[in-house]
Amino acid sequence: MKLHTAVRPLALALLLLPALPSAVAGDGGKDKGEARVMVQASHASAFVHVSITSFRKIGKVLIEVKDTEGHTLYREAGKALTPELVRRLDKNVFPKGALTLSVTARDFAITQRFTNE
Repeated sequence: MKLHTAVRPLALALLLLPALPSAVAGDGGKDKGEARVMVQASHASAFVHVSITSFRKIGKVLIEVKDTEGHTLYREAGKALTPELVRRLDKNVFPKGALTLSVTARDFAITQRFTNE
């Protein structure tokens, strides 16, 4: 099957494009270009445990916790020079109920809901 001469360069260009890293939460595979954010707010613990894992160094990162009405309860902006970042936040600062954690970095933006018990 022959491709039209105008389509052939386009098809070749699409084949040669590098794969873009995924911006969705995945299994944290460093080879696959995926990032993962885990948040745990156990009833037995006094902390909200936040774990961020990326496939390369995270770089500039913004971590926010918001309530159901969209009010920002916690905000941290910084720079992570490693592919992993761990934070432990005091649960007593946050109200009980449903909250939203948002992590934004150069390669990903992940939002996850959790419940503060």
